[in-house]
This record gives sequence, structure tokens and C-alpha cells, in this order.
Amino acid sequence: MGENSWGYNDEKGNSIIPLGKYKFLNLIDEKGMIYAQKGTKYGYIDIHENIVIPFEYDALGIFSEELAFAKKNNKYGYINRNGEIIIPTQFDNESYFQKTGLALVKKRNLQGFINKKGKEIIPIIYQNAHNTTFDSLVILCKNQKWAFYDSFGKQKTDFIYDEIALTDINLKGIEGDTFWKNGLILVRKNDQTGYLDKNLKEAIPFGKYDSGEKFNQNRIAIISKNHKYGIINEFGKEILKPEYDTLEHPEEDYHESEIFEGKNKNYITLLDKHGNKIYDKIKGYTFDFSRLGNTVKRVYIIRNLKNQCGVVDGEGKVIIPFIYDEIQDFNGTVNTIVKLKKKFGLVNSDNKIVYPIECESITTWKDLDYYIINKNNTVGIIDKNLKSILKFDYQDLSPCFYDKNRFIAKKDNKYGVIDRLGRTIIPFEYSEMSNWVEYGPGSNYHFVIKNNKNGLITKEGKIVIPAIYDSLFYNDDNTIILSKNGKYGVVTIHNKNVIPFEYEKIYSDLAFVPDRNANEFYVLKNGKYFIVDNKNKIIKANLSKKEVEDKFSYLN
Repeated sequence: MGENSWGYNDEKGNSIIPLGKYKFLNLIDEKGMIYAQKGTKYGYIDIHENIVIPFEYDALGIFSEELAFAKKNNKYGYINRNGEIIIPTQFDNESYFQKTGLALVKKRNLQGFINKKGKEIIPIIYQNAHNTTFDSLVILCKNQKWAFYDSFGKQKTDFIYDEIALTDINLKGIEGDTFWKNGLILVRKNDQTGYLDKNLKEAIPFGKYDSGEKFNQNRIAIISKNHKYGIINEFGKEILKPEYDTLEHPEEDYHESEIFEGKNKNYITLLDKHGNKIYDKIKGYTFDFSRLGNTVKRVYIIRNLKNQCGVVDGEGKVIIPFIYDEIQDFNGTVNTIVKLKKKFGLVNSDNKIVYPIECESITTWKDLDYYIINKNNTVGIIDKNLKSILKFDYQDLSPCFYDKNRFIAKKDNKYGVIDRLGRTIIPFEYSEMSNWVEYGPGSNYHFVIKNNKNGLITKEGKIVIPAIYDSLFYNDDNTIILSKNGKYGVVTIHNKNVIPFEYEKIYSDLAFVPDRNANEFYVLKNGKYFIVDNKNKIIKANLSKKEVEDKFSYLN
């Protein structure tokens, strides 16, 4: 994809279909055809840009059951791979033919089903309709009630259901939906929940449960009775009796996990994707992965009701006993950080202490290949194989946010920057040194303080703004407000003077607004406020002191 256009390259990067010609191109399909958009029209080409289906349609679909919908004059019909119109444009919706040979179509806000010859198999007279990816059944709605039909148009049930649920499924790598291939069919009638089998017979009577959910791909479903929740299998058997106040799939890395979390008033229970208990009566947990033997497996870091932490695997086997105050994530490695009696150490997945639990702190995170260790108030670094990287010669160490192999280090109460081999990059001469600053000048700089004065240096230690100022406020590369000996001025990131140091106060109206240059400055001189431009020329005079100081009160 390029600038509002798509193209094709071969495996060596040579252009086969250049950018700039097609607004959109799809993948090559199994017959060598490429769905394409040119301007406002749609068609199909091959890899040599031969036009297979002319660019004369307002919308086109991909081929399904060898037909694709096509739109002209606000109506939809169907064409074959030769571009021949098989079903004339007459419908109000885009739709695809399913394996049943049917497509759901609409006319005048009514719905029905046609076959690949355009014949109405189920008349277009219904309020609503649904079909699925994998079933031979379809459902239709009349007078706000639903009924089942087969793919030959035969009615299989009366119009008695308030709702018939579809559920997601993956069959042989194909994502789709189904009524019954995950288990029983969830239906609702007269405000009651029930389940049907694939023959549409009542398998779980209406009213047996207060509520129920769809069967998932593991062929189980959550149900409730008397405000308690449990799980049934595809045969309607309770594999977990209704005993929880809530039962749900927890969020894991921004998606819904397959496991279940059951909650009662005083505890949580974890259940695997089949409804089997992983661990019972716990206070809290986190998802994690650990190297167990030669493989990386799912584990859970659990806090029990006694506020002790341990680790269990996906089958509920305890791999680290519940004796620790804290346990941090393994993140797929063999070792993790633990806390016991206010001290930190390292334990592996075999519950062996691999670094003594006697440290004030141990720090790492997912993309670091080392641990920063504070022991006896000195700081050093070991790698993930527990080999020394930096000796315990420092008061503090923090990875530079722009390079995890450089460190802001503190020694003899002064800060500097060193590399992974301990070589000095920036000398130890600053009482403070910034790392990451949200509204700072980027990854090439550090704010520093030396002898109680503020300055700015590069990440290589080159002085940009010398540490001689009483205050330093960075707004953007062209607006750095400085003060010295009670007077304020403005310089650029290159220390070029913008506003001379002659004011008692300077405010920028664009403070904390990134990527916008300040062209106006509120300045105070001889007790009076006025506005100057970036040439120090007065734009507006005699401003109210209260108005200005109220406006910039958040900066004071």
C-alpha cells in the first residue's frame, strides 16, 4: 500500500503492478483473480493487469460459491467469474452465497433466500433473516417471532422464538458461525431460556435455568439458577453446579480468555477452558508464561486468602509454593523475582532459589536481558543467566529509555551515563539527570542540574544549554524559557536567543501543546503584563495581572 493506492511486488521486491493505478487491490484468489478498485468503480484483474471483469460496478464482492454480488444503480445482483450477470440487479443488500447454495436478500425492507439461479427458495416476505457459515438451517422472523427453515425452504418449527443465538466457530481453519455445531442451540421464548438439539427438539426445558449463554468451541456453556452461575456440557449435564455469584471469561492481554473466573463474596475460583478447577478459593491472580523443562507453558501467579503468593500451572499443579509476599512475572523465562519479608531474590520454575533473597530491590521487564539489583544499598547488574554485567559500585542505575544498554548511574552522589561495560559516556558531575520526559525534547537529550543550576545536554554529554540557569521550561525546540538572576528569556534548542533576559516572568500560551511553535509570549516587566511576538515586539499591552496569572496558574 502506498499513498491511497495499492500495488504488487514480486519476491525480490520488483514492481509487478505499480502504485498509483489502483485505489485498492485484494489478494490473488484461488482462480488467479484480483478484486480491484479504480477510481470509484470496482472490477477484477489478473496479475498481468488484464481486465477480467470491467470496472463498471459501484460495489463488488469476493466470489463465494463461484458468484459475487455486484452493485449498479443502487441495486445488487450477482455475476460469475466471466463477468456474466447471472442474477439481475434487483436487491437492496450485498450478500454472499453460503455452502447451502442460498443467499440472504432484501427487497423493500423484507428478507428471504434465493438460490444461485435467482429463484426464491424462501419468499422475500419476512421482517428479518439469518443464515450461518456452516449450517443447512436458516432462521426467519415474522411478527417479531423466529422460526427455523431448512435450505430447501421447508419450515422446521413454528414462529415461536423471541431469539435464536448464533455462535462463533473455527472449522478446519475457517472462521464462521453456526447454530448447533458447538453444542446445543440457545433459544429464548416468553422471557425464558432453553436449548434445542440439532434436530430442533427441546433438550433443556424452558425455565430450567434463569439464563444461559451460547455454547463455545469447547462445547460448554454458562448457565444460572437462583442468581448463581455454573457450567453445562453439550448434553445438558451440569459439569459445574450453579454456585458462583458471577462466572465469566476474564480479560487477558486485551482479549477474552478461554478460562473461567468464578467469584463468590470472599474468593475467586479459576477453571480451565473445559470447566475443570485450576485453583480454588484465591484472592487474585495474573496470567503468565514460564519455561518448564524444554517448553514454555501457561502458568498463573496466585495470591491466596492468606495473602501469600505462589505459582500453579494450567492443570493446577503447584510449581512454586504459597510462601512469598510477591511474585513477579516469568515472561516466558525460567526465573522470576520474589519478595519475602521485605527482601527480594530470584527463584526458578523448579522452586530453587537462584539468587539469594536478601536484596533491597530487583528490577527487570520483558524486553530487558538483565536484572538491576540493589543489595546492601549498592546497585549492580546481572544478566538473565545470573552472570555479572556491572559490579555493585553504584548508588543507582536506570536504563536510558533511548538505549537499554546505557544507564544513568549515580556514584558519589553524582549522576552520569555509562554503557554496559561500565565505560563512562557522560561524566559523573550532575546532581540530577532526567531520563524520559513526556513533553521533553526527545531521545537525544537529558535535562541536568549542576550546582543547583539547570541545563540541557545531549545523550553523548555535549552541552546544549549550560547548567547556569535558575529554571528551565521546555515547550518546544524553538521555545525554551529560562531564568537567571531573577530575569527570564527564551532560547531555542540550539541555545539561540529568541527573547532577551529582561523580563520578570515569561509564559507561553502553547505550554504542553506538542508540535506547535509559540509565536506569542506573555511577559511581565516593571510589574506590568503585555504580549510580545518571537521578535520581542509588543503585540498587546496593559493586560490584567489577574487575567494572566489565572490563565497560567497551572504552571506556578
